[in-house]
Amino acid sequence: MCGRYVFTTPNDAVERFFNVRADAPIPPNFNVAPTQPVLIIRLDEKGEREVAAVEWGLIPEWKKEPGDKPLINARIETVKEKPSFRSSVKRRRCLVPFSGWYEWKSVAGRKQPYYISPVSEEPMAFAGIWSVWHGPNGDFWLETMAILTAATEGPMSSLHHRRPLVVKPRDYEAWLTPHDPLPRGFLEGFDFMPETAFHWRPVSARVNNVRFNGPECLGAPEEETQPSLF
Repeated sequence: MCGRYVFTTPNDAVERFFNVRADAPIPPNFNVAPTQPVLIIRLDEKGEREVAAVEWGLIPEWKKEPGDKPLINARIETVKEKPSFRSSVKRRRCLVPFSGWYEWKSVAGRKQPYYISPVSEEPMAFAGIWSVWHGPNGDFWLETMAILTAATEGPMSSLHHRRPLVVKPRDYEAWLTPHDPLPRGFLEGFDFMPETAFHWRPVSARVNNVRFNGPECLGAPEEETQPSLF
């Protein structure tokens, strides 16, 4: 799955890698967490790419109340059938730029965070979907998103049984272009980035706390202090 990620790419690199204008300042974020405002890239009404700020945690457009648990991930195996996602996956797909993401693994009885990042060291984009929620009376406007995930099948399975899906740069336009209905086999045959395109390393437990949002989150793990016998 994907529950925290990092995005530290400056504006000029965002424009270069994603072929989109990024006029507003994009501050680095070393600990992006659910319910926070995040950046996505989508097509506007003219079919041109735009950068938009939305909230991480999809709220379906038909919901009366937002609910207590945000829908931060959507399984690719069921996204076409789930009422919360099936409209968005057809008409509102997006790219979610990232520099890397975090995953947790049980090590010696504690949860050790790992930082997973592209081997190329270049920014990439998760496969995302977005929605517009208008509130219980139709008088509210909130745009939200979720990241698509799939089962791990290779070396990444040593960290977690799920992984976020990453779109290859050559397929950005294909992912962003809406279809209603989806072409047969569109999701099943989409060629997402392989697990081998990423590597990982253990990092500081500071990332466990969303209040920490700086380079220290990517630092080496803290050594455990052994209890004194005296």
